[in-house]
Amino acid sequence: MYQNSQMLAQYNHGPAAVSIDTAYKAKKNRTYVRVVVFIISVILLLFVGSTVSAWVGNGNAHAKGVAPVQAYVVVHQGDTLWSIASSHAAKGQDLRAYVFQLRKLNNLKNVTIYEGQKLLLP
Repeated sequence: MYQNSQMLAQYNHGPAAVSIDTAYKAKKNRTYVRVVVFIISVILLLFVGSTVSAWVGNGNAHAKGVAPVQAYVVVHQGDTLWSIASSHAAKGQDLRAYVFQLRKLNNLKNVTIYEGQKLLLP
C-alpha cells in the first residue's frame, strides 16, 4: 500500500514528487553553474594568454615603424666589388655570395662600379 501511495504522489504532484523535483532542479542548476564557470574560465584564459603573447612576442613592434640604418661604402679609385666584399664580408662567408648580394641590393647590372659611387652593404 505504501508503494502505491508513492506512485500516486508522483502522478498527483504530492510531497514525494516535490522532493524529487527539487533535487533534480538543484542538480540541473549546479550543472549550469559549472558550465558557465568553465566557459568564463576558458575565455579569461584565452584573453590573458593572448595579452601576454602580444606583450612578450612583439619585441620589435616599434622597430618595424622605423627604417633601419643601412651601412654603405663609397667607392674609391681601384676598388672592385670583390675587394669591397673581401673587406666587409663576415669571416668565413662566401665572397661570391657577398658580391651577388651587393649587386642585387644596389641594382647593378654588371660588376662595373665608379669612383664616388655609394654602395649599400648587405
